[in-house]
Amino acid sequence: MKQLLFLCIISILWQANVQAQEGYPLDGTWRGQWQQASGEQAMAVIVMNWDGETINGRINPGRNMIFFEEASLDPENWMVRFSSTSREGESIEFEGALENIGSYNRTISGTWVIGDVSTALVLTRE
Repeated sequence: MKQLLFLCIISILWQANVQAQEGYPLDGTWRGQWQQASGEQAMAVIVMNWDGETINGRINPGRNMIFFEEASLDPENWMVRFSSTSREGESIEFEGALENIGSYNRTISGTWVIGDVSTALVLTRE
């Protein structure tokens, strides 16, 4: 009986520890589909991390990666904003609300703007 109680306590502590290591609410890889001016769907891949002072991020990691120029989170209403410039010189902006914060698969629902094309974008954390 004592062994069973001990195992239950260890299991609970382990689960709490695993959940506590998830980190800042924006940390991780996020994906979503947005509609281009041509009507075709395109995948946006965003990687964000918090270094203790700022939100660092990149758009579409890989050979064509673009780093965030600015990023912010308003914790009162969980609004996320980031901006950058595409390789073609077009401005890239995103503003959205962080939702399902307690869930591992949280989302950010907002507006994605590249140049003069504005479209809805829901980013889901992987």
